[in-house]
Amino acid sequence: MNIQAIRLFLHVVQRGSLAAGAQQLNMSPSAASRLLAGLEHTTGLKLFSRDGHSLRPTTEGAQFFNECYRVLIAVDELPRAARRLAGAAVQPRLRLTSGSRHAKSLIMPAVGRFAKRNAEVEILFHLAQVQELDRLLSERFDIAVSASWPAILPFFELTPLLDLPAVAVMPKGHPLAAHPFVGAADLAAHALVATPMGPMRDDLERMFQSAGADLHPQYMANDIEHGCAMLLQVGAIMVTDPLVPLAVGSDRFALVPLKPARMMQTCICTPALKPESRLTAEFKACLQEEARAIQERVGALLGDYGPG
Repeated sequence: MNIQAIRLFLHVVQRGSLAAGAQQLNMSPSAASRLLAGLEHTTGLKLFSRDGHSLRPTTEGAQFFNECYRVLIAVDELPRAARRLAGAAVQPRLRLTSGSRHAKSLIMPAVGRFAKRNAEVEILFHLAQVQELDRLLSERFDIAVSASWPAILPFFELTPLLDLPAVAVMPKGHPLAAHPFVGAADLAAHALVATPMGPMRDDLERMFQSAGADLHPQYMANDIEHGCAMLLQVGAIMVTDPLVPLAVGSDRFALVPLKPARMMQTCICTPALKPESRLTAEFKACLQEEARAIQERVGALLGDYGPG
């Protein structure tokens, strides 16, 4: 069976389109279409059904994906197995990915904890943007951390890591900084920083819409870290979780809870079909230690921040 066809099949399932899958393998759409047709002929399976411009795996296609993913993990491990059989030392490796705010507040402190106990382990880290998550899920990573995930993750396991309240982040001395809480109507009267797209922007729009307020951000930043840096310079407000202010220095910001309360969950993502190794389990434990420390710091700043 053609390994390239199997790789193409996995990419198309994860991206939902033939063109996007072909692009990952530097193939033309016509060549990719022929390769997929050959795979269906070889297997005797109907792998996809068409939904508008998207391709969705059939029931048997989804089951075949599971088998292909498991097999390709084994194929990609063959060079390491060969070196091991040849007597060469194989350095243990851990592959990590997250966005910038989780990198600074969770991943890197956890790397510090982990390295003290596992100095021999090679660690590879990739800093990701939200729009990269669907691509990253096709890569060979061991642990990813994010608050934003594509809607369909049938082949990956999500483990809740951290629940934090969304807060209005602003410079100290801002007119709203002394308020016990703020709502969309309060925020609408002030300059706002927002992301141009993504789940956090979608949630902000729903918040304003439910309050009957208009959302017109004056400033845009494509990541939370730079958005928080911008608001300090221009005296604006950004709605996000407390991770960036905690990492940068909470003494520079005022964090005002929202009403009604809105919680944001951060999860660990791991490949569901790959058995958990000792290293993966240890790194997840380090992340959980960091998450508990963050929750204690947020509790000290905001008090009881459970939904209400």
